[in-house]
Amino acid sequence: MMLKEKLIAAFTRLGFDEYREILPKDIIFSQYVFDQCARNTCGMFGKNHGCPPKAGTEEERKNRVLKYNSAFVISKIISIRTRQEMNDSQMILARITKELRDEFARDEVLIMGAGPCLVCEKCTALTDEPCRFPEKTQYSMEGSGIDVVTMSKELNMTYQCRKWQSRILRLGALSSI
Repeated sequence: MMLKEKLIAAFTRLGFDEYREILPKDIIFSQYVFDQCARNTCGMFGKNHGCPPKAGTEEERKNRVLKYNSAFVISKIISIRTRQEMNDSQMILARITKELRDEFARDEVLIMGAGPCLVCEKCTALTDEPCRFPEKTQYSMEGSGIDVVTMSKELNMTYQCRKWQSRILRLGALSSI
């Protein structure tokens, strides 16, 4: 089975709800998204190696994605109506993203996450030390400047992002092959 078919089979088996194949040149990078990271909008700036500034310059983060020949945007839709469902959604997403990363660890695949790297319980970025597992770093899609919202809409993917709504998209990962 070819790598592309193996990825698609894994997306389905792991319970991702949608996927779209795109060319890396069609990934939407946005200065606005880069600027949101620099302003620490999510609170993770400098707190892990998968987000800025530890993840490299804007150019390095963009080039990390663009060096691949093809890509998938994949998503998981989870009901979030309570704070507990929000916490549960993060655990579900972390688990299936880890399973996907583990399955393709030996392939030329970069799995990117929605949000910060969660490989270690406590990131060494907090103590300004080098990453213990640089080959396992899960880079943030948004931290790489990817405009996930616009790209999802342009790809006709489900995207609902309103506070305390019953169904919300948790964009799971972008994998480039």
